[in-house]
Parts: sequence; structure tokens; C-alpha cells
Amino acid sequence: MRALLLIGACVVGVALVLGLAAFTGNDAKASKPTLRIAKSAPTTVRGEHFRPREAVKVAAGKRTVRTTANGDGYFVVTIPGTSRCDSGRVLARGSAGSYAVVKQLPSPECLPARTD
Repeated sequence: MRALLLIGACVVGVALVLGLAAFTGNDAKASKPTLRIAKSAPTTVRGEHFRPREAVKVAAGKRTVRTTANGDGYFVVTIPGTSRCDSGRVLARGSAGSYAVVKQLPSPECLPARTD
């Protein structure tokens, strides 16, 4: 009888651990803020997984724009006067600690001409 109780307790314990690991793994992955370039000139970025209604400061090069994430933690913002030629990275920092960076390579047109 004790052996059956011990086996049953072990099965329940393993199921709880596996269920908890699956739940926290998906939740942690989904909640990390992300940032991606939607348009390169002028630079338009899309932020996701920020905190709902969080104030966000988005910077590209020397330009900065402030916005607020919607109730789902999503925003799209255009940074006037910027392009791939003058901003190598875009940084979004939220007032509640959310943080995301996206780097973009300059287009070939931005590179100085070679002199041989």
C-alpha cells in the first residue's frame, strides 16, 4: 500500500514539474520585448511585448521619439529625419523597464565610394 502511494506521489510531482516548466518557458519567451524595422526611410519601427500602456522612448542616431504602447504592449513609431545611412541601431526603452534594440546594416548606397 505504501509503495502505491509513493509511486502515485512521484507521478503527480513529475507532472507538476513538467507542467510548470512548459508554462513558464512559453510565458518568459512571449513576454520579452522585441523591436523590428518596418520601414528604413524614414525609420519606422514596430515594438511588441512591452508593458501595456507603458511610455516608451525610441532613439535612432541622435533623434528621439516618445510614444506609448497600447493595451497589448504594441506600438509603431516613425522617427523623422532618420534612415539606414545615419542610424545603425534603434533603441526602445520603456518607463517600466522594458528594453529592446535592433541593429540595421547600412545599405550599399550609404557606403563611401572606393578610390583605387
